[in-house]
Amino acid sequence: MAGRPTTSGARAVAALAPLIAGTQCPFAVRAQLRGAPEFNPRLSLRDNVEQSVAELVRFTRDAATELLDGFVLAFPVRYVGADLPDLGRLTRTLVEVLMAHDPVRPSRFHRAEVTGARWRLNFAGVDYFAPVFSPVYGSRHSRSTHGVTDTVFVLMQPDSSFHARLHPRGDRIRENIRSRFEQAECGYPLYQLEAHKFVLPHRVQDEPLRWYDIEIHEKERRTLPRHAQGTTRKSELHQVRRSRAHYSWC
Repeated sequence: MAGRPTTSGARAVAALAPLIAGTQCPFAVRAQLRGAPEFNPRLSLRDNVEQSVAELVRFTRDAATELLDGFVLAFPVRYVGADLPDLGRLTRTLVEVLMAHDPVRPSRFHRAEVTGARWRLNFAGVDYFAPVFSPVYGSRHSRSTHGVTDTVFVLMQPDSSFHARLHPRGDRIRENIRSRFEQAECGYPLYQLEAHKFVLPHRVQDEPLRWYDIEIHEKERRTLPRHAQGTTRKSELHQVRRSRAHYSWC
């Protein structure tokens, strides 16, 4: 495993092993991962995400030079739930916290920005793709947890990983990944908005989950850090976005 992940973070990565073994993506078995601190049930969901920020900052710093592929956040189902509305609430909380605590350009969550065609989840100057995996999905779903029934995972993948894995044969590799998913009968909806790619519906033909419209209780939201109040980020476009198209390694 690349870098020096915390012991707790290593447990999050180890818990992801069944997903790595079960996915159709050829890159998964070689993925270099780090993990977030272990979920603390005495803290709120928001507090737990905030506890992961420092590790994510370190991961982001090292990702390109150490060829890291993903940062794993593991959430116990008994505390966060596993159904689609639960996943939506988790995703919105995660995005709100990361935007507020971005060490480069902290900002507030705005629906109009997140649902824009140019929006990307940007943290510490790096664009991230953040697919959510849950036991609620069937074994043939591309976001299946492949037998893990007690944990929901968010796998934050930096664009530097897509750069390294897809270049220079990007089109051929994407076609190979698409073929693998199709042969395994794992549908993969090709939504246009980035926000719709984080939490997938049960079926390819279903409408996207609008997690950005799911309300967060005020006790979970709390006050944003002072440096984040009153600012709104306009994410810059990076050429690498074209490289990853609609595919993560899972």
